[in-house]
Order: sequence, then C-alpha cells, then structure tokens
Amino acid sequence: MRERRVRGPYTLRDRRYVAQWVIENYPHEQVFYNLRLGGVPSEVAARYPGIDVNRMARVYKKTCDAVVVTKTELILIEGELRRPLLALGELIIYRDLISTTPELKLWSHFPIRTVLLCPVEDPSLDMALATHKIEKAVFKPPWVEQYLKEVMK
Repeated sequence: MRERRVRGPYTLRDRRYVAQWVIENYPHEQVFYNLRLGGVPSEVAARYPGIDVNRMARVYKKTCDAVVVTKTELILIEGELRRPLLALGELIIYRDLISTTPELKLWSHFPIRTVLLCPVEDPSLDMALATHKIEKAVFKPPWVEQYLKEVMK
C-alpha cells in the first residue's frame, strides 16, 4: 500500500514562476497578469440586458498567465511547471483571442509572440511548438528545482 502524503496549504507556484520570469526578462514593459482574453459572447450579452455581463461571463473567458506589451509586439506567456504539453493548446486558443480582448485593443495591430515557459526540456514538445510557431523558454530557478524534486518523489 502506498504511503499517503499530507499536503500543506496550496501555493500559487505558477503565478510566482511566471511573474519572476517576466520581471527578469521584461522589467520595464507593461504587463497584464492573469488576463482574461476575448470578449463576452454576444448570446450572453443579449440574454441578460442591464447586468454586468463581463462579470457573469468569466466562465467563458480564458485566462493567460501574462501578456507583455513592448514597443513593437505583444507576448503571450503561459507557464507550466509540471505538464508543459497542456499549455500548448491553451496558447493556440489564446493567440486567437487577442483581437477580441478589450484591454488589448490599443495594441491589437501588433505582431503576437507566444511563449511557453517551463522548467524542463522535452524534444517531443519542441516539435509540436515549432509546428504551431510557439517559442519555449526554459527557466528553472532554485525554488522550482526544489519543488519538482518534492512532487516527483
């Protein structure tokens, strides 16, 4: 029988991970963290006139870990500490939602780069990323290495 591990309190590691990388790589750029992408579906807005449909439609919107606005481009960043392959599909969807995101309207004409942030190398993931024109940034600060050792026991 497997020994049951007792978990401590939940920690938002992915948010810390992405924020640390963004601060180190884009310290002077405008950044939106945990940005909900896309607009409110028109069916929802039509069905509920007079209420805050943005608040209600949160369930429909997808949340990107970070969007960096530089002078020349938008950079969508999704961080995944344990299962980077999951972020691939998210980034493909997120990229298509940029043009309908109200907060990014000013920059919607900018070219878009998509970056998967992860702490591990994975050649099969690299092939899929290349197919979908998504960059990978490998980032493994000491606290991430310690975390991965703990969860991979």
